[in-house]
Amino acid sequence: MSIVIRPYEPGDHAAVVGLVHQLNLYEDAISADRARDVKAAEACLDADLKRVARDGGAVMVALDGPEPVGMMCFVLDQPPPFLRADIAQTGWVTELVIDERYRGQGIGTALLTEAERLARDHGVKRLMIGAIVGNHIARKAYERFGFRPAVMELAKDLE
Repeated sequence: MSIVIRPYEPGDHAAVVGLVHQLNLYEDAISADRARDVKAAEACLDADLKRVARDGGAVMVALDGPEPVGMMCFVLDQPPPFLRADIAQTGWVTELVIDERYRGQGIGTALLTEAERLARDHGVKRLMIGAIVGNHIARKAYERFGFRPAVMELAKDLE
């Protein structure tokens, strides 16, 4: 297996929507709050592409031959006024998914390395990523890569 990472191209659309759909199904099994239909996955990818176009960043795909087997979305956040100026420009990995058949083979690490490169190229000093509570596999992988807990968000469902 020889993995190549490159920017998303329109011809990748169906395969990348399939990857995002896999992610939604995987996370829904943990959180029970993810949309499980393919249209939601398509809307998620479309939102990522619009955010990258508006704020800067990139959607990257990992290829095994011609087949996309992973994707990562990196976006730039506007500096919030409460952070120190030297770390205020933040990069976010908003999506990271590897096809279930390819997990555990270093593709996620390669995509995170690409996110780090993109962040450095944009002068970003802080890279962020989120994991839903209960996704221990992702959290451990992110911590092995050097991420540390930084923010905890709490949710309350209202009736």
